[in-house]
Amino acid sequence: MNKKIIITILLVLVAVVAHGQEICKTAPNADDYVKLLNEQGYHVFALDMSKLEKNKYLMTPVIQVWSDGKLETNLLEDLGMGFTNESPKITIGLMPKSDSLFVCKFQFDDVCGFGMTLPMRPVKNEAEDYELIDYQARPFAIVPAWKENEVIPIAAYSSSWYDPESKICRNCDDREFDASYQRSATFKLSPHIYIFGITIRRM
Repeated sequence: MNKKIIITILLVLVAVVAHGQEICKTAPNADDYVKLLNEQGYHVFALDMSKLEKNKYLMTPVIQVWSDGKLETNLLEDLGMGFTNESPKITIGLMPKSDSLFVCKFQFDDVCGFGMTLPMRPVKNEAEDYELIDYQARPFAIVPAWKENEVIPIAAYSSSWYDPESKICRNCDDREFDASYQRSATFKLSPHIYIFGITIRRM
């Protein structure tokens, strides 16, 4: 093959490859904003309730407090809320309030909701002798079938724990909890966890 032809082919190939390597500007999308909000401590979890009959159920919000792998208390055991299902979605929002406090906001329908301020506990880095507050929010896998008065966990908000082997405080686990969540690293090692969820019963 002629040397000039080979050079021409190589130049064309370089031009094609270079063209394929171009970058261009794009607008950020909703997912980009969600990631940014999550990094700042803002999280929202939602349930689709559109398949439930309207005006037939009583919802009880659940805030369980776990300490060192054991269920300590349910803060809202006696609170019941009517659910009209006019706007068939339940949301649970978590947002920072201060370095050691955050707000949990339950929203049932468009008008029925409430919020609570909850404390976060520090964990000590024993290797470097300092304390930090670091919590991670993780969703639960939702099973469509449910039983009356049985807790449906929606989200966990868990403190980091000190790892003596690596000599750091960490909060590493699966992205989503399933039915075996109590055997997870978080529930075995985290000293402080909130579980947010609901129970449902017919009126």
